Amino acid sequence: MKAHVADWQTRVYCVRIEPANDAPVVRLAGYPVDLVMSNGEVYLTEQGYEFSGLGATSTFASSSVDLKGILQQGAIYRDDLQAGVYDNARVKLFATSWANPIEDEEELGECFFGKAETIDDQYTVQLMGKIDVLSQSAGDSYSPTCQNVYMDRLLGAAGKLPIHRSRCTGPRSAPDGPDYDTKKVTGTLTSVTDQYYFVDSSRAEAADYFATGSIRFLTGPNAGLKPIQVKAFATGGAILLQEALFYLSQVGDQYEMIPGCRKRFDEDCVAGNGNGKNFKGHPHVPAPSQSGQIGRGA
Repeated sequence: MKAHVADWQTRVYCVRIEPANDAPVVRLAGYPVDLVMSNGEVYLTEQGYEFSGLGATSTFASSSVDLKGILQQGAIYRDDLQAGVYDNARVKLFATSWANPIEDEEELGECFFGKAETIDDQYTVQLMGKIDVLSQSAGDSYSPTCQNVYMDRLLGAAGKLPIHRSRCTGPRSAPDGPDYDTKKVTGTLTSVTDQYYFVDSSRAEAADYFATGSIRFLTGPNAGLKPIQVKAFATGGAILLQEALFYLSQVGDQYEMIPGCRKRFDEDCVAGNGNGKNFKGHPHVPAPSQSGQIGRGA
């Protein structure tokens, strides 16, 4: 049972969207005018927004909530939505009283900002409940390629995930394999062709070195946006991206980039990084088409 509920006579629903990065928090209230909470936070009127509703049960069934809105100034911008600024943002729903609004007075649920679709000047976002985490498949599976995240020391160093012995870099007490701090490079663009292809002529690494790696920009119009996977890297510093940058980069934009791994045992893990003992794959397990031939009659 809830410890406290909002006054049913003056009940109003509110939502708060907290991005995973440094983007501004979005606050909305289902009320004709803006609501000022007791802590001074202002929740904008939901005019132009529509919730599909929230259902709660005593089972572990997940709840799916749709948020429909207009791309209007002061709340969510089209550019931010399409650039992934709100990807995986936490969305908190609560009820309060419009006569005496209190933030998080009656907590109703917490969701994650999911798939977003934009049509003209409107958008629809799927808000997925936290219980959906339990419906994800868990456990290991057989695969000829490695299932570790390349250089996942970054995750442990940032305090996001612990480092385990089965991960790419090995245990923290005995760091084997590639290290993020030594592999990361910075540079400046010297020419730009389009949003997929650009060059840093100062790069001296071998061809394919940064393929499947990631790049993110420190300056320019794409600064602060999510990293993009590198599709191909050629001698002379030519970089081809897997998907287009949100904005066209300019000569002089600064970036940081890390190499990738094609997750092959001999070529990448052993020869490339000397990290074969942390390889989490099964390159020598025969495929079903091979193993099924054993024992067959003539």
